[in-house]
Formats: sequence, structure tokens, C-alpha cells
Amino acid sequence: MSYIGENKYFSFRDGYCESKVPVSSTEASELGRTIAPFFTRFCVGTSGFERLPILYALCCGISECGKDVYVCENTDMPSFRFSFPLLSADCGIFISGDSEIRLSFFDKSGFFMPESKLKEIMNSEPHTPSGRSGRISSLTSFRNIYINNIADSLGKNRRPIKAGISCGNKAVRSVWLEFFTGESSELVFQISDDGQRVNAYSSETGFISYEKLMLAYCLDKTEKGNTVWIPDNFHYMADYINPDRIRRFSTETGIPENAKNTRFLCDSLYMCSNIAENLIETVRKLPEIASAKREITLADTEKIPSRQTVADKKGRVIITKSGRNRISLLAQSLSAETASELCAIWAEKFRRHNL
Repeated sequence: MSYIGENKYFSFRDGYCESKVPVSSTEASELGRTIAPFFTRFCVGTSGFERLPILYALCCGISECGKDVYVCENTDMPSFRFSFPLLSADCGIFISGDSEIRLSFFDKSGFFMPESKLKEIMNSEPHTPSGRSGRISSLTSFRNIYINNIADSLGKNRRPIKAGISCGNKAVRSVWLEFFTGESSELVFQISDDGQRVNAYSSETGFISYEKLMLAYCLDKTEKGNTVWIPDNFHYMADYINPDRIRRFSTETGIPENAKNTRFLCDSLYMCSNIAENLIETVRKLPEIASAKREITLADTEKIPSRQTVADKKGRVIITKSGRNRISLLAQSLSAETASELCAIWAEKFRRHNL
């Protein structure tokens, strides 16, 4: 995970922040006053009633600074992430976590908040309450809107897809069971990260990583004549499956309008339900791919570019600064062993550089 720093109570990484210490309503309200100046309209949701004190404290902090907030007390992450942009909110915050509070930040298109924006928030102080408080409006769950939208994308003749569902989050599992039978050993989806990440296991092809599921979706859509937009750090093999119909973008420089409709990047259920019928056939056409990530701490990162990519015959390594004295290595190759080897090689190179 990309660690980009921390404020008094929270550490920020990969579009979300998590508490370093037990967080009370006071700290949540302070965070609300910190993020309020950066956006115009907020939507905040959570899946569990036990997090309501933190949710409302965060919303009160935002409201004290004159900003309006929509509150969804009991929803799941996939439904929330798809639906909150319909309210013209330019910042979505979803509260989850068990022992530690975790807040996921999304931009107005439903993509994870760019790290550059999180860095601004991280380095800011709580805003002074304004003379006029913003409105706090309660909403019902987005679940039905989300389910009906995916159902429409599958067509009128859809039926439950035969596949097993492995998920510890009851709310997310319930949504997936709207489209899958949940009873099969031939194909099983393993869902984690509040429904944002999914791997699969097939009795015919074995383990299918989240990255390979996304690559299968790209192949399926480009074979049907569609153009697919993917982030610039997505596995390089995507460029070879259909070069004329693959486009890349950077979340840091602004997401192109066409890319904002690339829903499979934000919605694992939408992606899997749309390719499940032909998944095994599509996966068989793909090469083996693998990625490995590593975070390393260095004494001096001043001379290291904020982002660079190094490629050779073994694969490529994307190097990014992820903190004041930290860098993130993302190695991509055609095997897990080679990806891990590339990570180890470049980690050693940077450590020697800092000696």
C-alpha cells in the first residue's frame, strides 16, 4: 500500500485514511473541519450502525465549515461508490473497519482520491467554523439503485450466474447474491476490501487474480469493438491484447471524460457479472501475469524523481515517492517469481544508493 504521510490521528494511503490510535467523536469532527475547505459538497456513508457516532461527528465538522453533507447510514461500499456521484457530490467518504476506523475517499467520478489531493489534506490544519452551518441531509440506502443499474446492464433475460461467493462482509455478500447463485465449486469469487477487490478460483484454470480478471474484461470488451481506458500503472500486458483499442490515463493529471465511464475500474461486481458467462474462455486466451509491491524507507529521497518507470526483458518497475522518506516499487512481469525478483533487485539498488 502506498503510504503518503499522516496527520495527528490518521495515516493516509491509496485513496483512504485509517486511524493510528482509537478515534473519538472529537478527532472525527476535527478531520471534518480539515477536509471541508477542499470540496463543495460531501456524501458520507457507512455499513454498520456501530460507526454512526464517528459518521455524524465527521459530518458535523464538515457542516460547521458551511459545507453541505448527505448522510447514508446503512449501505454497502459498492452501492455507495456507484451512487453518490448522482447527488453531484464532489467528495465521497465511506467509513468502515473493525478494530481501526478506515475512511475511503472518492472523487466526484467515484475514483479513489488522487494522492496529490490527500497530501494537501494531510498537511492542512482544521478550518475555523464559519458563521453559517451547512445542511446535513439523511438518505436511505443506495442498494436498490445500484442493483437495478447492474441488472439493466445485463439485459432483460438475465438469470443468476452459477458461481460460489466467498465474502466475510454480509452486506457485500448479499448484493453479490443478487446476481450469482452462491453455490458452485467450479467457479468461486473471493471478495475482500469492502467489495472493492475480488479474486477468483476456477476448477479449470486455477487461481485468477484481480489483475487478471480486469485484463480479461479488457480483452472481452476490445474483442467486441469497444475502446477501454485503463490507468497508466495497470499491467503492461494490457497494451498487447488489442493496442488500437486500449487507452491509458493518469489519475494525478485529471481523468479524461471517456475514462470516467470506465466502470470496471471502480466496480468489481459490475465487472464480474458482465464477463462471468465467458470468463473461463477469455482467461484461457491470456498470458500469465503477475505483480509485486514493496515499500522501502530511505534516508534521503530528494534526488529520486517523484515517478519513474524502468523496463527490461523481465518486465517493468514503476517507482513512486510515497512519503517523505519512502518509495513504492510496483513490479510487473509474466510470473510471480520474476515480479518478486524485480522488486528485490530494485529495493537493493535504492538501499545502496542511500548508503
